[in-house]
Amino acid sequence: MQKSNKNFTLFLLASISATHLFGFNDSQAELLWDNWYIVTSNGTPDSYYNEQAELVGDKAKIRVNTWIKDGTKIKSENLGATAKNTPLLEPLLFNFRTQDNGMEKSMDGTIMNNGKVFSVKIKKGDKTSNPIRAEMLPKLILVSFFPVWIHKNYKNISSVQPKDFAAIIEDQVADQVPVIQGNVYEMIPDATAKQLHARKLRVVFNNIVAYWYVSPKGDPIEISAPSVKKTVKKVTREVAEKFL
Repeated sequence: MQKSNKNFTLFLLASISATHLFGFNDSQAELLWDNWYIVTSNGTPDSYYNEQAELVGDKAKIRVNTWIKDGTKIKSENLGATAKNTPLLEPLLFNFRTQDNGMEKSMDGTIMNNGKVFSVKIKKGDKTSNPIRAEMLPKLILVSFFPVWIHKNYKNISSVQPKDFAAIIEDQVADQVPVIQGNVYEMIPDATAKQLHARKLRVVFNNIVAYWYVSPKGDPIEISAPSVKKTVKKVTREVAEKFL
């Protein structure tokens, strides 16, 4: 997958397979959504994923398991995150797992010193790097939390003025921690929005313009990014698992 496409895909996703670490089995949790999506690139099947988001007390959690077409193989990626259950969604931690040239790659990030320092430990195979650290900026979210950010700020997104946000692209952390600015505002409902009974949002992030059709909860029903020829559609689990 090309880097620009991967950035866009991550922009939509967040996941982790170790569910007990993030409390998705908590009986007191408020499940926001548990959705399945298919992704196409230039009309060709690209990937599918299952995204779950919930609120557990003073924490918000999100998880997506993703299956990506990689030549003749199917590669899985799992990335999940936890943040404070506030409109700002202040980051607390994240975890990423994938296969890189036949070796497992993992990234474990935590926010330290009372939310002031972002620290990531990267492991590839048996080799673990020294922690990468960066200063946390105010009102900075993890990009995996963008759908939940829409949920939290649903009533404050309007057609009058774009609402700004800034996010860390978790799986792009290497020698430095990338922080990207973005904005979102509401558009006049078109035929698709009316058919889906959804709001249409114009989202600009990482030099990509995407049109998000979101439910009253804020979760995406359909997403289109014409510049990278990508589309995302919410489907049933049965349709998603047969997609590739």
